[in-house]
Amino acid sequence: MPRRKITVELEPMLGAFAAVSVVGSPEDRILDAAAQLMRTYGLKRWSMEDVAELAAIGRTSVYRAFSTRDELVHAVLARELRGTIGHIVAAASRSGSVEDGIIEGAIAGLAVLRSSLVEQLLRSDPSTILPFLTTKAGPLIAITRQFLVAQASAVGAAISNEHAEELAEIAARLGLSFVLTRETVFPVEDEDALRASLRRVLRPVLSPLFATDAAGL
Repeated sequence: MPRRKITVELEPMLGAFAAVSVVGSPEDRILDAAAQLMRTYGLKRWSMEDVAELAAIGRTSVYRAFSTRDELVHAVLARELRGTIGHIVAAASRSGSVEDGIIEGAIAGLAVLRSSLVEQLLRSDPSTILPFLTTKAGPLIAITRQFLVAQASAVGAAISNEHAEELAEIAARLGLSFVLTRETVFPVEDEDALRASLRRVLRPVLSPLFATDAAGL
C-alpha cells in the first residue's frame, strides 16, 4: 500500500531535539530500530509494525511512545542532529584554544557525516531531505548555532557571546555545505593535512576576533 509522503519540518523536531532517551530504554530501542529501517529503506518502505518487530516491543508500546511515523522520523532525525553536535562539541572542548576547537570540531563533524543517516537519506529521499537542508535551512542553522554557543559557554570559552555566535554560525554553515556537497579541495581523507589546511584558511578570519577579545571589548 502506498504510504503518505513524509515532510521533514523544523517545528516537529524542536520538542524531539530537547528529549533525550535513556540508553536501552524502550524509546531508545524504538529509535534505534527506526533509524536502522530508515538507513535500509529510506522514509517510505517500512511501517510502525516493522519498527515494533525489529525493536522487539509491542505495537501498542510503539504507538504510545510515538503516535505517528512522522513523529518517529522527526525524533530519529533530532537524535541524529543532537548526536552530531555532541561529537563536535566534545572534540572542540578538548582543545586548548578557540582556533583549535573549531578545527577539531570540524574534523569530528566530517567524520560523523561520513556514516550519518542524513547522508543516506540524501541518496534515498532527496526530494524530502533537500528542502530541509537548503531553502528551509535557516532555522536549522539557528538551532545549531544556539546549541554550539550554549556549549561554548558551558565549557568556559573566553570569547564574547557576539563572537561566539559568529563562530558558531560559520561552523554551522560550513558543516551544512559539506553535507550537501562532499567534493572538495580540502584533504578530508588525511586528518593532519586537513588540520593544516583549515588552520591556514581560518586563521586570517579568526585572528581579529581573538585580538578584540584580548582587548576586553
